[in-house]
Amino acid sequence: MPHTHDTASLHSPHRQAGHPLMELDDYCFAYDDAPVLRHITLDINAGDSVVLMGDNGSGKSTLLKAIVGLVHPQRGTYRFDGEVVDEASMRDALFSKRLHARVGFVFQDSDAQLFCPSVTDEIAFGPRQMGLSADEVERRVDDTLELLGIQALRSRAPWTLSGGEKKRVAIACVLSMNPDALCFDEPLAGLDAKTQAWLLSFLKQLKTTGKTLVIATHDQSLADEVADFFVYMGEFHGYEDRPHVHVNT
Repeated sequence: MPHTHDTASLHSPHRQAGHPLMELDDYCFAYDDAPVLRHITLDINAGDSVVLMGDNGSGKSTLLKAIVGLVHPQRGTYRFDGEVVDEASMRDALFSKRLHARVGFVFQDSDAQLFCPSVTDEIAFGPRQMGLSADEVERRVDDTLELLGIQALRSRAPWTLSGGEKKRVAIACVLSMNPDALCFDEPLAGLDAKTQAWLLSFLKQLKTTGKTLVIATHDQSLADEVADFFVYMGEFHGYEDRPHVHVNT
C-alpha cells in the first residue's frame, strides 16, 4: 500500500522555529509586461534543500535571481532573514554587499560568472569586495582551492579551462564568501558524467553541513538525491508521496 501524507504536512515541510530565511509573499515579476513570476508565496528555512522543477520558461531561473536580489517585485515582497529585499534596499551598498555575502548564485553558464585574469583572482574577488584583510583573503583562496580540489588551477586563466573545471571555479568563487545559502541554476547541464557525479556528491556534502540550497534542475536523479521538498513551477508534474510545494506561475 502506498504511503500517504496529509495535505498540511506536504505543504509545510519546515522543521525549525522562527521566521524563514527566505520569504516570498505574493511575489510578482514581469519582463517588459510579460509575467514571469505570478503571485509566488514561498518560505525557505535555514538548512532546507529545495529543488525547483518545471519546463523551460516556467520561471525557475528568475526565481533564483529574485532570491539573490538581481530582480525585484512589481508586486508583493521578498525578505531575506527578515529584511525586505527590493530595488530601494539594494541601492544601499552595505545592504547589497551583506546580502551577496550571505546568499551565493552559481550560474548555469560558468562563462557568465568568470571574468578575472586568473583563478586565484576569481576566487579572491568576493572576499576583497567584502573588505577582508589580505591575509584572510589568501586563507580563503587557499582553503577553497583545496576544498574543490583545484589547487593546480590557481594560476590558470579561466578561459583556458574545461567546462568541468570552470564549474568548480565558479562554485569556489561563491564558497569563498562562506554564504549561508547557495542557489544553483541547472548545475549538471553541459557537464560530463564524471563531473556530474562529483558535483552531485558535493551538493550532498553541502547539504550535510547545513547550507541552505535552492537548486533549479531538470535532472530527476539530482532532485531525488538532494531535495527536502520540491517547488513545481507552472503545470503540476504529478509527483505524489513526497514533501512538496506547488507554485502556479
